[in-house]
Amino acid sequence: MNNNINKIDDSELENVSGGVIFNSTGISGADPSKPWEVLDDKNGNNIYENGQKLCFASRQEALDAAARYGMNRMEVNWNQVLQMRGQA
Repeated sequence: MNNNINKIDDSELENVSGGVIFNSTGISGADPSKPWEVLDDKNGNNIYENGQKLCFASRQEALDAAARYGMNRMEVNWNQVLQMRGQA
C-alpha cells in the first residue's frame, strides 16, 4: 500500500483559483436571459467552457456549474467583482 500523499506548498496554493457566482442583472453587456455568471475568484474574469461563457438562467444552474469545477460556490456582488478585477 502506498501512503504517499502529494501536497502543494504555499506558493503553489496561491496559484490555485476557484470560482464564484454573480448575478449580472442590470450590468451593461450582460445577457438578461442568463444573468448568473461563473467567475474566477482570483481575478473576477468570466470562466469559459468550450469557448462559451458560463452563464445561466438560474442561480442553481450556476451553483451546479461551479461545483463541477470544484469551485467554492460563493455568491459575490458587483463591488466585489470590481475589487477582484482591481477596479475598486
